[in-house]
Amino acid sequence: MKMGLKNYYSATFSLLIFSCIIFQLNTLFAQSLNEIRNIRAGKHDNFYRVVLETSKKVEAIVKLKDNPYRAIITIPESLWRVGSSPRIGNFQSNIPISYTFRNDEFGKTNLTLKIEKPFSLDKIFWLSGANGGERLVIDIYYSSETDFIVTQKSFNDFSKEQLNVVLREKPEIKKKEVVLFEGQKQKSLISKNKNDVNEENLSILTPLSKPVTFLVVIDPGHGGKDPGAIGFSKTLEKDINLYASKVLQEKLNKIIGVKAVLTRTEDNFVSLVDRYKIANQLKADIFISLHSDSAKSKKVSGYSIFSLNKDPDIETANFQKNNNNQNVLGNVILDEQIQETQNVLYKMYQRRKRNYSIKLKNLILEELKSLPTNSRGWKEKNFAVLKSPVIPSVLIEMGFLSNKIDEKNLNNPIFISNLMDRISMAVSKYKNIYKN
Repeated sequence: MKMGLKNYYSATFSLLIFSCIIFQLNTLFAQSLNEIRNIRAGKHDNFYRVVLETSKKVEAIVKLKDNPYRAIITIPESLWRVGSSPRIGNFQSNIPISYTFRNDEFGKTNLTLKIEKPFSLDKIFWLSGANGGERLVIDIYYSSETDFIVTQKSFNDFSKEQLNVVLREKPEIKKKEVVLFEGQKQKSLISKNKNDVNEENLSILTPLSKPVTFLVVIDPGHGGKDPGAIGFSKTLEKDINLYASKVLQEKLNKIIGVKAVLTRTEDNFVSLVDRYKIANQLKADIFISLHSDSAKSKKVSGYSIFSLNKDPDIETANFQKNNNNQNVLGNVILDEQIQETQNVLYKMYQRRKRNYSIKLKNLILEELKSLPTNSRGWKEKNFAVLKSPVIPSVLIEMGFLSNKIDEKNLNNPIFISNLMDRISMAVSKYKNIYKN
């Protein structure tokens, strides 16, 4: 009997020691895990920002999926430490994004952001917290189905090294404050430390990505050794084009959120291919080439607008190059894809580019209706300057230098100003309708 009690107490003591060891191991293991301390989202201009606060910076993998549209951010197994906020929830009513936090794979945590429509990831980066910890910032904006597919292809094909380069990019400081909204279940937490939360929000939102701008590349046709058309009174087209382009640039730069640059600012020669390559390198939103026409008949007059009528074959397309001299299309390195994928992506981009070129020309023609001159409408031509693989592009013939009245108009600063007013108005409408 005594032996039995001795064995019993010995076993009980061993079990107690074992339990203590397990408890300590679990405690140490839990302490080593990353913690999710907060999640919130806000709206700024034309994108939504999701901020995930963590106790430390961890390796992240990003995948995009559809049906439904969602971004899945996979990180090492993490603990949910977000007060009373649920692991599955929504943000404020004006944020069309829901989130799900799950430890549904061994050693991994998946944060899924479900978005209502096709979307693209504008930025994703880590920021150090003001009071310790880290923040994973994800900027999301609505896009076309084509843009989603291309972005999906890009992110889903990223290696760990490539994604880490993206996550390490430091955004430029944006001075304008953005208001973020806490998750719906956290309102009581805000009221307890209202001042602290406000200061914290400000510190989160100061180091934002550079201000979102709509970039327009204006191409003054001809220049240098290439005078272009020569007018009835010996007016040189290259001079008219440059003057009109500078007027348009000035008007566009006065529009909030728009930045306009020129392919040439002086009377110098720029090759046709280099003109749209400049737009490609700057990742312009649209490309506008300004010209003045000429015809054998002095009676022909009026303005016209052109877009590309035939997409160049992928074999002859001039793509933007990266630092490794690889062909780049949007966010995709084409040279790393099989030929079939290259062809599909190229055709998708070309279809999108052509469609948006037509949308741009429609808006311009609508604005030019009130101009007291003849409209020759829209035509499709295989002009070299319109061959950017990705950027919506139009060429505008402002009038005929071979016509006395048109030549007089094109030499009149008031006429040019009125013409550029209408083009800038069309660009502003395009930005507001199709960019946001």
